[in-house]
Amino acid sequence: MSIPKKLEQAYENGYRQFSWVKEINENLDSLRTLFEKGQKKYSSERFYWQTPENDFTLVGFGKEAELAYERASFEQVDEFIIEEKEKIYQNQSIPGTGAILFGGFAFDSKQTKQNDWGAMEQGLFHLPTFLLTETDGKQYLTINFSAENKEILQSKWQKLTARFVEVINTQVIEKKDIAQIKAEEIAVSEWMMVVEETVAKLREAGPLEKVVLARRMEVRSEHLFNADTILKNLQQQQTNTYFFVLESHEHIFIGATPERLLKASTETFSTASIAGSVSRGTTEIEDDELGNYLLNDMKNKQEHKIVVDRIIKELEKMTGTSIQAQTPKLLKNRDIQHLHLPIEGRRQKEYRFLKGIQQLHPTPALGGEPKDLALNWLREHEKLDRGLYGAPIGWIAIKEDIGEFAVGIRSAVLSGNLGYLYAGCGIVKDSQAEQERIETKIKFQPMLRGIGGDAHDKSK
Repeated sequence: MSIPKKLEQAYENGYRQFSWVKEINENLDSLRTLFEKGQKKYSSERFYWQTPENDFTLVGFGKEAELAYERASFEQVDEFIIEEKEKIYQNQSIPGTGAILFGGFAFDSKQTKQNDWGAMEQGLFHLPTFLLTETDGKQYLTINFSAENKEILQSKWQKLTARFVEVINTQVIEKKDIAQIKAEEIAVSEWMMVVEETVAKLREAGPLEKVVLARRMEVRSEHLFNADTILKNLQQQQTNTYFFVLESHEHIFIGATPERLLKASTETFSTASIAGSVSRGTTEIEDDELGNYLLNDMKNKQEHKIVVDRIIKELEKMTGTSIQAQTPKLLKNRDIQHLHLPIEGRRQKEYRFLKGIQQLHPTPALGGEPKDLALNWLREHEKLDRGLYGAPIGWIAIKEDIGEFAVGIRSAVLSGNLGYLYAGCGIVKDSQAEQERIETKIKFQPMLRGIGGDAHDKSK
C-alpha cells in the first residue's frame, strides 16, 4: 500500500510521530472478534473497552509507548500527554480515534505491595500501535508509529499495513474447553473482624463517615485463563456495564463494571454516583420488592448521599457552577441492583481531564469519606493491595484532552491459571458484618460466572 501524501507532507513539515486515522469501509468482523484475532501476534499487548450502551468500542494491539511503574502516576501520565500533544501528527479528529492512551491507575500507590499484579501494580497505560474504534455505527483504524527518516517512514508504513491485514485474516479457533474452577474466599473471619472494628470507629464522634472495605477470592483453573473466552462470557451474561480488558506480560485485568468515574467531552464533564446495593429477585414481584426496599432503606440512602454530596462538591470545582442533586433511580445488573444517579456539568475550558480524575478518585463509593481519613484507615486495616481494583480505568485522547474512565470494580486480575476476584462494600455506622459479607459475595458473582465458576463457602 502506497504511503498517503499527507503523511509525507507531515514528515516534510518536521513531524516524526504519526497517528493515521482511516474509516474502514470493508465489512470487517465485530471488534470483539478482531480483539480475538489480535491475540496471535499481540499476546499480552491488547486492550478492550466497551460502554454500557454498546455504542462505543475500542480495541488496541501493540505498544507504541508504555507508561508503567512510577511513570503511571497521575502527574507523569498528564505530563506525557502535554509533551506529546504537539509532537504527533494526526490527520483526523474523531473522538475515540488517533493517539489515545488506554489503561488504569493504581487504586493507591502507597499501599503495601503483594506482587499479585506484575507490571500493572502501580498503574499501566499503552499508546497502541493499532487502534480500532467503533462509534456512531462506523469503524475506524488508527496506526500509531514514529519514523526518524524518510526510509523508515516508508518501510514502517508498508510493514504496519501488511501486519494489520495479517491480523484481520487470522482464523479464530473456537475454544470449547470448559475448565473446572476452584474458588476460595480469603480470610473471611479476619475481614469480618475489620468490618466490626470499622463500624465501632464510625460510631465514635468524629469526621469519619464511611469506609469501603474490599476482600478477595482466589480462583484456580485447570487451564490457563483466557481473556477472549471470559470477555465473551461477560458480554453474554451482563447488561448495563462497561467491559474492559487490559493485558501486560502474563497478567490480565478484566471486568464488567457498572460505574462511570468521569467522561470528558470538549464541553462537559459527566459522572455518576453508584452506592447502596441489594440482590436481584428470583421473580419480577420479588425483584420489585427488593428494589423498593433499596430506594427507601435509610442505611443505603445514607451511603448513597455521602457519595453524591462529595461528587457534586468536586464537580462544582471542575465546572464552576452550582449543581443540584436529583433523586436516585435503580440500576439493575444480572446479580445486583444499585442506587444510581448521573451527574453532569459544563467543563471549565482550562480544567485538565486527568486533574478531574484525580480529584474524584476514589469516590466515597470506593474509598470512603472524608477521602484522606478513609484511605489512611484502609492502609492500616485492610491489609490488601488493591492494585487496579476500584481504580480509574479508561482512555484519554492526547490531542484533545477528552476521554472516559470507569471504576475498575466487578473485576479480576489473572495470571496463568491463578487469579484473584475483588469485591467491596461501603461500611457506615449502621453496617452489620454478616450482611456486608453477603453483599460482597453477591458482587463476586459476575466475574466468577464469567470465568466459568460458582461461589464456594470455603475460607482461609
